[in-house]
Amino acid sequence: MTTTGTPADTNDRDSKVDCHRCRSRYRVRHSNRLTHSARSTCPACGARFAVVIPTPTPSEKDLLVEAKPFSPAHPPSISTGATAGTPPTKHCSFHGTGGTLLGMQIVNLCLSIATLGAYHFWGKAKIRRYLFSQTAFAADRFAYHGTGKELYQGFLKAMLVFGIPYFSLGAAHTFLALPKWIDLLLQTMAGLVLFLYVPIAIVNARRYRCTRTSWRGIHFSFRGRTKDFLKLYFRGWFFTVLTLGTYYPYFQTQRQAFLNSHTYFGNQRFQFTGHGSGLMVPFAVTLFMTYAVLMLCGLTIAFQLANAGLTLLLIPFVLGPVWIWLLGQKQKYFWDHTMFGAARFSSGITWQKLFTLYLCNLALLLVTLGFAWPWVTVRNARFFTSTLSLLGTTNLDRVLQETTDSSVTGEGLSNLLDTGFDMD
Repeated sequence: MTTTGTPADTNDRDSKVDCHRCRSRYRVRHSNRLTHSARSTCPACGARFAVVIPTPTPSEKDLLVEAKPFSPAHPPSISTGATAGTPPTKHCSFHGTGGTLLGMQIVNLCLSIATLGAYHFWGKAKIRRYLFSQTAFAADRFAYHGTGKELYQGFLKAMLVFGIPYFSLGAAHTFLALPKWIDLLLQTMAGLVLFLYVPIAIVNARRYRCTRTSWRGIHFSFRGRTKDFLKLYFRGWFFTVLTLGTYYPYFQTQRQAFLNSHTYFGNQRFQFTGHGSGLMVPFAVTLFMTYAVLMLCGLTIAFQLANAGLTLLLIPFVLGPVWIWLLGQKQKYFWDHTMFGAARFSSGITWQKLFTLYLCNLALLLVTLGFAWPWVTVRNARFFTSTLSLLGTTNLDRVLQETTDSSVTGEGLSNLLDTGFDMD
């Protein structure tokens, strides 16, 4: 909704407002009587909108209080908090601690054991609420509104609709004496069903989690259609296999563009401006190194050459850093080409920092036999939030809440297949 005409604090005058959906124009009599967060509905299209009265920032209040007459020869100097030509920047941060997360996970583990695993979904929702509540953007924290009951119901629906057909096809040979060609056919069908389930889980899990996430009281939403993502997913994998993997960066960029461009914060949409060619060089280098190392290892084993075992060390010590470098390049490129209004995100991820993070995390897990997992989770969250910022001017006061419905089946399927995106 946009407002035109006289300001809201002018008495006995009318203000004109435009519906953000159908652009119908209405008059608001006595706009000075409007209260913050007042709700209304557009008679033409039924869209809901709210009244937002921006609160002056401390700097604005100081300017109002300390304003004094001045002469043209001595104009006042006003500090804007940024140098001339530098766009305003909003930063992300994470404030959670590993000790708190460890205590929560211990309680969740004990209750899950006592309930034969049923409490797992309530514990997962509890962990998410904590992680989101400790994540801040522009000094305001996120909130997660999902419940364990929703996750549990979604898992049951996913098992009924998706899980039973997959496991039935995959395990039919263990219960029935089937000819080999029938067993092969059933295994192929099970693989195709699993291949079909993954994109459905990605889209619907994102839809659910966006609607259960809010910032400053306004919820996110995802409005992409599953059918459209399925077409993109199948087409992307088809060309990736056909081109021996060289099409993969284009597929990944198209996938990210679909997910980002259909994600909303209130009634404002995110945008993505990336293209697969931007990732082609780092992906080609990584793919070449991977083929070269695997071919070298294969030749040494096939011809039983000396030091064949040492050659296998090239896989973790060479391919590991190379793929981490590609991961850092991809995440930085995706964030740097994501926009919200006139502002764009910026990522400070470098492959050196990412490699150090993963190496230290692996060392922590090995030394503590896995007990340091809460600290690893906190380290990851703090690293990725600290490297992310939003550059440019954004009018967040114009963002209005819109109601969208979502199903928890996709979230249950995401838990079933361990896919989708997770903070924990």
